[in-house]
Amino acid sequence: MIIYPQEQEDGLTSKILASSSIAYASVAEPCSLRLSSKSFKSLASYDDSDLFYVQSILVTSSWNKNDDVFDKYEVWNAKHTPEHKPTNLEHNESLIVGHIISNWPITEDGLLIDPETPVENLPNKFHILTGSVIYKGFSTSELRERSEKLISEIQNGTKFVSMECFFKGFDYGVINKQTNEYKVLSRSDETAYLTKYLRAYGGKGENNDYKIGRVLRNITFTGKGFVDKPANEDSIIFNKNLFEENKKIDNLQEKNNENENLGVISIRLNNQMENNTMSVEQDVTEIKNKLVAMETSCQEAVAEANASVNSLTEKNIALESQLQTQTNEFTERETAMKKEIEEVKASASEELLALKTSLEAQISELSEAIAMKNEEMKKKEEEMKKMKAELDSANETVAAYKTKEAEMVKKEKMTKRKAALVDNGVEEDAALAFVEKYENIEDEAFDAMATLFAAMKMKKEDAMKMKMKAEEVAEAEEVVEPKVSASDLDNVETESAIDLTVGSDSSEEEENTTRAALVEFVYSKLGKKSK
Repeated sequence: MIIYPQEQEDGLTSKILASSSIAYASVAEPCSLRLSSKSFKSLASYDDSDLFYVQSILVTSSWNKNDDVFDKYEVWNAKHTPEHKPTNLEHNESLIVGHIISNWPITEDGLLIDPETPVENLPNKFHILTGSVIYKGFSTSELRERSEKLISEIQNGTKFVSMECFFKGFDYGVINKQTNEYKVLSRSDETAYLTKYLRAYGGKGENNDYKIGRVLRNITFTGKGFVDKPANEDSIIFNKNLFEENKKIDNLQEKNNENENLGVISIRLNNQMENNTMSVEQDVTEIKNKLVAMETSCQEAVAEANASVNSLTEKNIALESQLQTQTNEFTERETAMKKEIEEVKASASEELLALKTSLEAQISELSEAIAMKNEEMKKKEEEMKKMKAELDSANETVAAYKTKEAEMVKKEKMTKRKAALVDNGVEEDAALAFVEKYENIEDEAFDAMATLFAAMKMKKEDAMKMKMKAEEVAEAEEVVEPKVSASDLDNVETESAIDLTVGSDSSEEEENTTRAALVEFVYSKLGKKSK
């Protein structure tokens, strides 16, 4: 079955493919077919020791309760397909109970329709009547009981039949809910959007003001099921008494005897049975009159159809001529366009080839230039690495030299400072300790300290000289280089303050701190406490 793009877009592919066969079993109303018996729904046919014969309506050319439409043309074309197909229980193919042996089309009035009747002469609604048998001669008790139960349900009027069929496509039956007008829309790429509204594929069966049904195409009837609730309200099973009554109608005893065992009967309406006294001549006259009327109507229809055919033929000739002209024009335009395209392709190919050659040459030159640049860059990188190594080595040498030079300057500076302190009367060990502790003070501060020691040394010498004169000691004539020590300077007082500022840019706090530290050191060496 064809699945159109719109149906694929609507997600209906799997649903359509899964429902290419159908079987109906839904709620049914009491039989609407008016037969001679007034109160029955389903009863059995003649008994048989081995088979049980059943007569029933299989399908009706109508719109059923599941919104599936059995078009009269499709049903008529498939009227013989039910023969020799299986029957089952509730559409379960594993529960086969018999098979169909015959089928006949009948009208709503219960009259047999000649199988050779032209389709255009068929009534819009008719039935397919089937004769079938139920197997009774099973070897197992379980299967025999199943058949007996089914036959009992049929005889009690509680069983219906529901047809099974395959179909290869479908169209859309549309009914205007306002006017009740019915028409069929062909299923195509343009109308496929309607599929999603069908009840068979999950829709509501309606769209705007229209009721939508599925018109089945290319039907093949595959069997029937005995069910409790059919979808076709006319799917009834006929009873044995009805057969007997119909045998009396229109001297059809002989024909019914021939067809009885095949499950075929002739059925008439109640009104026919009530008027069975009507003579055969009246029937013939009435039929002749109808035939004359039909012949006249047919002649008029044929004339009208011929006129329509002639008109359509003329229109068709004109359309064919117009189509031929358009085809010729299209062919000429197509030929010219193909030629133009070939010329453009040829010209473009030459230009592209020249451009390709030029680009390849440029690429080759650029590749060579890039290779040369890369080589130069590589050499420069090696030279830079070498120069960097030499510079690092030189920097290390300079750093080592500066370190050594700084150490020599520091050593020389400390030696000079120590000598200055010693020359000014500070003991050698004390002078060395002082120099190491205050190696980072400025030269001006150190010189101030040395001046302080020199002044202290001079006072000491003056004191000693005065003492020597007073005691008139002979050793006074001996020249002695006095040394300043803590015990000799216990009572020495400085006459004036000495500026111990370290550098001209130092802050007042730094000056006081440095001065205090130096004074503390001097007093400690002299064995005195600072004031």
